[in-house]
Amino acid sequence: MQSFIVSFSIIIISLLSGYAFNAFIVHGMIKLSAEQTTNLRLTMQKTALLGIYPVAFLGAIWIADLSEPLYFLLPVVGISALATGLVYGLTVSRLLHLPPLRAGVFATSASSTNLGAIGALVVFILLGEPGFALVPFYKLLEELWNYSFLFPIARAYGERAQHTHCGKEQTSFIAGLLKVLRDPFLLVALSAVSLGLVMNFMQISRPVFYTGLNKILVPTGTTLLLFSIGMRLRFAVTRADLRAGLLIVLGKSVIVPLVVSAIALALGLGQTPDGLGLKLVLILSSMPVAFVSLVPPTLYKLDQDLAGSLWLISNASLLVVVPVLSLLLQI
Repeated sequence: MQSFIVSFSIIIISLLSGYAFNAFIVHGMIKLSAEQTTNLRLTMQKTALLGIYPVAFLGAIWIADLSEPLYFLLPVVGISALATGLVYGLTVSRLLHLPPLRAGVFATSASSTNLGAIGALVVFILLGEPGFALVPFYKLLEELWNYSFLFPIARAYGERAQHTHCGKEQTSFIAGLLKVLRDPFLLVALSAVSLGLVMNFMQISRPVFYTGLNKILVPTGTTLLLFSIGMRLRFAVTRADLRAGLLIVLGKSVIVPLVVSAIALALGLGQTPDGLGLKLVLILSSMPVAFVSLVPPTLYKLDQDLAGSLWLISNASLLVVVPVLSLLLQI
């Protein structure tokens, strides 16, 4: 219960603080222009993703027990979870006969998963540094998936709704791969992981201060990211979007974790020390819709209201999901 209170408190306080801060700006209580507000939000995101998280991952991987080769199957399991979510989203959107503008949002939201700000925090609180050190491996192929699959799928639905092509170059797998390889966020993360692996394999002693440092860095990074997200948050869910939101929760909190946990068991991750690999998969495959899911609807003129509703409902489900995960991990 304590772990649930800590994790959810960080999440809700960060989001609401960002939302309130933006409200103060809108009502003139804080004097910031639209450009300054955007720059502030981006600065917080870059600070977390390019500074805080890489240092935290480096420290965690540095002392992680990586003698278990099965951990290196985690990228396969991670991409399997994203693919399972997409298949679920495409199937349900077809069964519901959703129009293209809504089907594209539902399908991509069912796949997009918050493995960073929220997923990493929940893992850190429930599994500690040993589990946190494995998060980069699980999410290694996430950006490649987003750029090479989710964005093109969203574009295809947008074009189908317009009954015409935009005349822009289609995003191929190769184009998506090249974009990912130039992404500074991914490059910095990979550099941190690589350096951590080098330190680990060379058996260089990690400085003592790192133990307490990560207990500060991880919540701080999450706070900055969620505060910036809160600055763009809109608390509005229409009745028409509620059913779709509940179906997203069903997929992301039940269907995907069941399928992916079965895959993890088949690959032997249940045999890792203390079942750490399987526990990590269970947590991360249960995480809610990621904030990046709101980007394709904006770019390709899909149903932005539905995208916001699905994100909000899915993330609100953490109130139930995190306590359930905490109980399951104790079995």
